[in-house]
Amino acid sequence: MGIVRSNAAFYLDAHARGVRFDRTLTLGRQRLYVSPAELADLACRHRPEARDRAAAMAFGDHADDFLKTFLDVATLDTLDHSTYEGATIAHDLNQPLPGSRHEQYDAVIDSGTLEHVFNVPVALASYMQLLKRGGSLFLSTPANNMCGHGFYQFSPELFFRVFSRANGFALTKMVLVTHPFPGAELSARQIAYDVSDPEELGARAPLMTSTPAFLMIEARRESIAPIFATPPLQSDYVTKWSGTRVPAARGGLRSIFKQLPLATQHFAIGWYQRAYQCTLRNRRRFRRRTD
Repeated sequence: MGIVRSNAAFYLDAHARGVRFDRTLTLGRQRLYVSPAELADLACRHRPEARDRAAAMAFGDHADDFLKTFLDVATLDTLDHSTYEGATIAHDLNQPLPGSRHEQYDAVIDSGTLEHVFNVPVALASYMQLLKRGGSLFLSTPANNMCGHGFYQFSPELFFRVFSRANGFALTKMVLVTHPFPGAELSARQIAYDVSDPEELGARAPLMTSTPAFLMIEARRESIAPIFATPPLQSDYVTKWSGTRVPAARGGLRSIFKQLPLATQHFAIGWYQRAYQCTLRNRRRFRRRTD
């Protein structure tokens, strides 16, 4: 578990927008996987007064100093299954949190825990319950090409549906990040894309990538509501069940296409999916960030 350059920039952007990190809890004791040059650049952009302290932060060390210096964390707690890395709270995330832990934090940061927990709905509910009203959850987790890293890889749709008004949340931002090595901490070549909500598109947003990819999510707790009183449902199925249909494309080309041999149709559809529909070239679904 650790904070890579993309995570650090993501948190600093939120801090610059006024998100508070005064009382913060991290899931697992985070390590800092940001090179000295990257830290210096982040300091120049966001916290010029912290350049000297940033210079003393070493790649791979615990991230406590980064969180306190760059994000103004005043109180930092760590929750983990055990205290082997110095966690201040020992708790099995497969089990619900006691009520005494609810609504305690301005920010909760998970940069690599959720995929290792079997009981994901219970863990997510705990993350959400830890936050005060107005608090923010920051979650980073595998999306593609990281099979074997943990128990799971996640679809963006899951988080669009989880961080909903029904659960007292608003999803502030979701970014997909690709990187060329199995571990994001090994490469500075991280490319970020904004992700569209499939419900707004009226269609699924499948994705095939040639390199590993992970999601970064920022969600804000707007109200204190029961978590998962109604389980999230995949949006395209909700559309079908409601009787709403997205109109099928019509026209001469479609008619001609339907007259082709079935094997030819399947071959053409497969190549369209591979070359455009299910790739990062699909700008309706994924838009490359330039910041």
